[in-house]
Amino acid sequence: MGKFVFRLQALLNVKVQIESSLKNELGKAIQELERQKGLLKHIEQEKEEYSEGISKKSSQGVCVAELREYNSYLFFLRDRIKLKKEDIKAAQINVDIHREKLIKVVQERKMLEKLKEKKYELFLSEQNKEDQKRIDELVSFNYNTT
Repeated sequence: MGKFVFRLQALLNVKVQIESSLKNELGKAIQELERQKGLLKHIEQEKEEYSEGISKKSSQGVCVAELREYNSYLFFLRDRIKLKKEDIKAAQINVDIHREKLIKVVQERKMLEKLKEKKYELFLSEQNKEDQKRIDELVSFNYNTT
């Protein structure tokens, strides 16, 4: 009985390695997205706390110069929030790109595995035919000699 050899095994092995690598890259991209979201949440909390602080101080009475400082810092925080939202959008795009690449490689790997299964089934079928042919020849040889 011959040995089954899948001619595209090297390609299948490469696809498995690429898939593993892309899974790692996707994981890192997701971590970066989550990190950016955490930073945004932190900045938003800081802005909220700062706004509350301004409200308390203004009710107690505060000078105009101090209010200008508070106001300029709030504008700074708004700008940081806007930039962080852009960073999040870029991180989400990066995650989507990595996810699409992974989906494509997984589909290619599955296609190769299906092809390998079909080739193996064909191989087994041919082996069974050859075995049956040998058995028939042996039986026929034994029948003719007796």
